[in-house]
Amino acid sequence: PSAWMVTPGATPRAGPQRGLSALNYAPPCTDARTASAWLNNAAVREAIHAATVEVAGLWELCQPRIDYTRELSSTIPIHRSLIEDAGLRALVYSGDHDLCVPHTGSEAWTRGLGYDVETRWAPWFAGDHQVAGYAVEYAPGLTFATVKGAGHMVPETNPLQAFAMFERFVSGRSLHTDG
Repeated sequence: PSAWMVTPGATPRAGPQRGLSALNYAPPCTDARTASAWLNNAAVREAIHAATVEVAGLWELCQPRIDYTRELSSTIPIHRSLIEDAGLRALVYSGDHDLCVPHTGSEAWTRGLGYDVETRWAPWFAGDHQVAGYAVEYAPGLTFATVKGAGHMVPETNPLQAFAMFERFVSGRSLHTDG
């Protein structure tokens, strides 16, 4: 098999590859070679005030040393409170080629909040006048959008579309408005 096109020269990676072992290659969003090299560098660890490798061990993407207790069964009440009580707007977006967090789950989650649809599911466009993805806007200020052709790291794989989406959101405009 060939390497993933977005990361020329991707090689097999050691460690757990939930459901991806048959591919024999790590998708770019789980290929942690660059992050591992950077976060295990002594100068970087000093600069970010992280403990040395001798004290904390090597940084690993999916390491078992962190033990935590889940205290919330759901964050939905928090999201509802931030949108309804605090009046904050929220943008939830996913690349439609994301192998880590499929857009269908994000779409189901936002739909499951039960808000009324203000703007139905429709394409949105970026500066190149091509379909940038699809979006639905809910009252009182929740938007769910996909970014066409994007993987898990949308700004990395689709910077033009990511910037257009972000700029419209922070300026309070609908994604369905032109540039």
